[in-house]
Amino acid sequence: MGFKYIAILAGLLLLAFLLYKELHRANRARLIWRILANIVALSCFVLLIVPVRYKTHLKQNPDEIILLTRGTNADSIAKLKGKKYALASATIQNGKTATLSDLSYFLKSNPKIRKLDIYGYGLSKADLENIKGYQVNFHPSVNPNGIIAAHWPAKLKTSDALNVQGTYQNTGNQPVKLVFKGLGKPVDSTTVEAGTNKSFSFKTYPKQTGKAVYELISLQKNDTLAKEPVPVEVNDQAPMKVLILASFPDFEYKFLKNWLYENQYPLAFRSQISKNKFASDFLNMDSVNLNQVNAGLLKKFDILIIDEEELAAISPVERSSIALAVDNGMGLLIRITGSKPLTTLSGKSTRFEIPPLKGKTLNLTLAEDHFRFSPLPLEQGLFLRPNQNEQSIVTDVSGKTVLSSNISGYGKISISSISSTYNWILSGEKTDYATYWSKLLASAARKRNDIQSVNIIPQFPVVNQRMRIITDLSVADKSPALKIDGVQLHPRQNMELPFQWDALYWPQNSGWANLQVNQTVGQLYIYEKNDWRALKYQQTLNDTHQFIKDLIKNDTKIKLADTVITEEISIWWFFTGFLLAAAFLWYEARILAV
Repeated sequence: MGFKYIAILAGLLLLAFLLYKELHRANRARLIWRILANIVALSCFVLLIVPVRYKTHLKQNPDEIILLTRGTNADSIAKLKGKKYALASATIQNGKTATLSDLSYFLKSNPKIRKLDIYGYGLSKADLENIKGYQVNFHPSVNPNGIIAAHWPAKLKTSDALNVQGTYQNTGNQPVKLVFKGLGKPVDSTTVEAGTNKSFSFKTYPKQTGKAVYELISLQKNDTLAKEPVPVEVNDQAPMKVLILASFPDFEYKFLKNWLYENQYPLAFRSQISKNKFASDFLNMDSVNLNQVNAGLLKKFDILIIDEEELAAISPVERSSIALAVDNGMGLLIRITGSKPLTTLSGKSTRFEIPPLKGKTLNLTLAEDHFRFSPLPLEQGLFLRPNQNEQSIVTDVSGKTVLSSNISGYGKISISSISSTYNWILSGEKTDYATYWSKLLASAARKRNDIQSVNIIPQFPVVNQRMRIITDLSVADKSPALKIDGVQLHPRQNMELPFQWDALYWPQNSGWANLQVNQTVGQLYIYEKNDWRALKYQQTLNDTHQFIKDLIKNDTKIKLADTVITEEISIWWFFTGFLLAAAFLWYEARILAV
């Protein structure tokens, strides 16, 4: 039984006892007044213990405040009339403006406030959640000047390109030069004209492994407007297991075999000597039986490289095993040399021939990355014509495809008409040779599922501000061990997604930090408070504008007229009633009864 019910019951019992005493009192003068005084005194005493609450509707013109956020024009604050409050992050120095450290707590403590006039860049998503159900008027500041959108991969493999893309918003009246700088040297630059928004895309191939911080620098004449850090972590490409089946060991295979060995790729190489007789080499791996191509053998490899002549020479059962392995995720690269396909697998791409120009080099480009290779000393006459289900991987300068790829089940089949990439090595262009084969193997090989993934919120974690670490594990219901720079975190499990865990952390230092999830250690970059300010301001503006649109769509203003709040009657009324009733009873018993 609740305390208030015990208090009421005890009060009723005491009142019954007092009324009984009053009714059996010898002096029956002023009986009615004494009974009323006892009822009032006991009722007020109980109500002092048990608060009286009631629900009421707010008036049509609820209390309204002015909320100042980052970006508010300091000169306009004095012109605003009304109660002014500023978030702590707005850093507004004004004696007539109260600072709020916690918006949610303030609004709950002041339930009569139902209308907000927001000035500046607006509120974060977390604060916007706290003002649902309020009437909101947004008075946005002018758009910020600087980079308002940016994206790049935080982790790269040695064969990957670092592609930094985004949008620069120039609200000034002078052009801005945007420079992409890496390792102390300018990589690329672009100019943003005054009063325009311009998309930018910078690309480079990191030549080092490990941690690196590139920079996006905004310049206006001799002034540096901003230096935004672009942290990346470059790791070695995980060695993939390669199987090569050759009809004969030509120079292309010889150079490729040496390059794979030098770069620590596990390689099994088989070349045909005569019918049903083969020579085999095993580099960086233990030997296996290569005499028969079957599903068990192909499961051990991530990619198969085979020339079309060898593909046609093996048995139909072996070709079926290769097709099945591709459907299950293995990559397949087929080298072709003729204009007519010899097998179904190699006939997925349409081919055409043109007379090669004598003495002309082949200028190749990675179609997706627009990376240009050095000229390849090769007279190329065989090209591919990809259909709508194929993707061009490598093209020549005129756009004709020499390497294409198409999806088959969970794997990929790549067709190459280039016969002699080793000419890059002979001409001293070893970097182009390495880039070509690294890209080809990475895009065609079997994809490995990550055991775990880590997501950081917000996109730019800032020193001394809360960040959220979300990790997905391959095994549910097993709490991960999370550490940042040796600090043990205590993750909580997502009740709807049991394989997902998250933890909160407040970074103490900016720069690189070690993030450990179980036995896996990665790198995490913590930004300074002023890094990427324009992007954060623009995102806040966009979020607040979207919130206002949703309010209008849901017609929140109509709902505000029927807002109900809970009020409590002041205990001083009951104390006064108890005091007056008790005083009357004392006075009647001591003075009037004489």
